[in-house]
Amino acid sequence: MPHPVWPAWMARLEDELESALGLHALRWMGRRAGRRLGAELREAPPEDPRRPPFPATHQGLLPDPARSSRLLAEFCAGLLEGLDPEGGVRRVRPTAEGHTLTAGGPVQALPEAPDFHLPEDGPLSSYQIAQLVDLSEDAILFVDRERRFRAWNRGAERMFGYRAEEALGRYYDLVVPEDLRQAGELDEIHERSHQPGGLRNYRTRRVRKDGREILVSLTRTEVRNRQGQPVGFGVILRDVTEEERLRQELETARQLARVGELASQVAHEVRNPLAGIHGALQILRRRLRPQGEDLQVFEDIASEIERLDHIVTDLLRFGRPVQPDLRDLDLGAWLEDWRRRHEEEFRDRRIRVQVEAPPGLSVRADPLLLEQVLRNLAENAREAQEREECRLHLRARPGPGSPSRACLEVRDDGPGIPPEIRGRVLEPFFTTRSQGSGLGLAICRRLATAMGGLLELAAPPPEGGALFRLVLPAADPQT
Repeated sequence: MPHPVWPAWMARLEDELESALGLHALRWMGRRAGRRLGAELREAPPEDPRRPPFPATHQGLLPDPARSSRLLAEFCAGLLEGLDPEGGVRRVRPTAEGHTLTAGGPVQALPEAPDFHLPEDGPLSSYQIAQLVDLSEDAILFVDRERRFRAWNRGAERMFGYRAEEALGRYYDLVVPEDLRQAGELDEIHERSHQPGGLRNYRTRRVRKDGREILVSLTRTEVRNRQGQPVGFGVILRDVTEEERLRQELETARQLARVGELASQVAHEVRNPLAGIHGALQILRRRLRPQGEDLQVFEDIASEIERLDHIVTDLLRFGRPVQPDLRDLDLGAWLEDWRRRHEEEFRDRRIRVQVEAPPGLSVRADPLLLEQVLRNLAENAREAQEREECRLHLRARPGPGSPSRACLEVRDDGPGIPPEIRGRVLEPFFTTRSQGSGLGLAICRRLATAMGGLLELAAPPPEGGALFRLVLPAADPQT
């Protein structure tokens, strides 16, 4: 028989567990633990000393029903269910003397976790708070003093692609890019976390299981036990990749607007004198009737004036406000029609255009602006191509990642874009050609933004060449 103080101690333990976990979670844990032990003993050989010396249907399993706790009763009920699943579920019922076990329906699998039951009053239990943490879209982690993950919520699973069982126990540089590891970022974060208030809203990069990098806002604070001793760090990471992309797009749009306004003013100031110089040159040519080397000088001057006029025209196009005429377009049908209308021009310039688009993919765009973007991309591809023929592959598809957007990828078979200039090719006035204005791709980007989309240089394709991605709003299916 148990010692007289054990019931009181057991009741005290049960009260503490119930306050921390909640009654429902406490019952669930006791029942599950009993079932697991019962199933293990059911498979044990007869000589196993742990095997109980009574039948599985024995109802007197509780050593002292008048003094047994609810947790012990649930454990014993689960033990009987595990020993004899065919005997049915055992229900625990409180009585004036303690608890009794009664037979019920067939034994069913316990849920993975108890339901979320609110207490009648007072704060939520620790288990319920843990459920709320698990539901968060942010990654909420705990790193112990050995710098290993000890908590990994579902938000972390979605953000980084690692399941909790894959991440727990791993060193906390698991999701840190290699270059930041080498730069000692983790040591810096660790030091700053000891400051009053911890480290808050620190922007950095992290890497997913699939190798894709994301931008995150990191908050890290020191966690102490009741005695005030540090036991580790709580970490909250929020994915701000899309937020940062939108911020950069807005800042780029502002900069382009300022540059465009300045370019328009410069173009107006240059065009009039340029027209006067060209007119004066024609008058001198008629009067002097130059021959030989003198004639070549006049022709060179005229050629340079024409080149300057093209640059001024590009400046005006870049600086002029864009007012798109948006309409719904079947992208595949429109691309085929565009290719057919310019087929003779493409043939003369030795450009072979291939279109790949699923049926029924509609976008919201301005057909004239869209045509201008494609013409500029084709022109760039032709000028970058060293071979006689240039191949341009246009592939339309839904997304990326949203049904409200569609994507048009434009890939050429040229030499590609060197890594050292990839980040600058869409900037105004950047060019690698001696005769270029550096505004062709910047104008394309501006037109894409005006249509509510974006133009970006994608990662180099395995086949080689350059790949530009034009993202456009999808057409409203209700219109």
